[in-house]
Amino acid sequence: MFGEISLRDNTKFNFGEVSVEIKKDNEYFVYTREGKKVIIVGDKISFLPAPAVGYGVKLMMVRLETPLSIAPHEKIEGFLSVPIEVSVKTGKVEIDRFNVGREKYALYGSLESGVIARYAKSMINKKPVGIGNIKVIIENRTEEWGFVEKIVFPLFDTMYYSEDKAFYPLINVIIEKDLEVINTGKPPMEGLNVVGSERSISFRMRW
Repeated sequence: MFGEISLRDNTKFNFGEVSVEIKKDNEYFVYTREGKKVIIVGDKISFLPAPAVGYGVKLMMVRLETPLSIAPHEKIEGFLSVPIEVSVKTGKVEIDRFNVGREKYALYGSLESGVIARYAKSMINKKPVGIGNIKVIIENRTEEWGFVEKIVFPLFDTMYYSEDKAFYPLINVIIEKDLEVINTGKPPMEGLNVVGSERSISFRMRW
């Protein structure tokens, strides 16, 4: 499903509720998704995961369906199911882009100075269960119990993928005075393919 594909015959791909069809038309191929059509003069196409930036947001907010209460100096790790986008390319040319997962947004911060973030709700799981996933490691470095009910992290272009799943980079959440969230840029698992370059960025959650 993800990666570069050689086109030969009529093919159908499903990304959650999104269906893509590619049909051979004489010496060409016709790409179709929900009424959008592109004629492909060639025999290769790529489906690559992309961050769910939607209308240009720079943050994603994931609210935990079951909040976490973490004892001093304890940590927990697991996977969250989150929305992604799929970039469809022939060579380096993007011919289509679409959402996988519900497109929802929320205000992060105050009404006066807050920003719009991509929004999702998820349970923390031991293994990745959705098409789009984040691995989080949450560590309490304080002498007091910590409480986590949502995770907000910065988005950038680095993504990872296997044949059937997409992953944001590994996210570290450190409980100190504030919650420090680090998008490490690193792969969450071994053996994944990468889109973009590895880099990290830190973000302090204040709301």
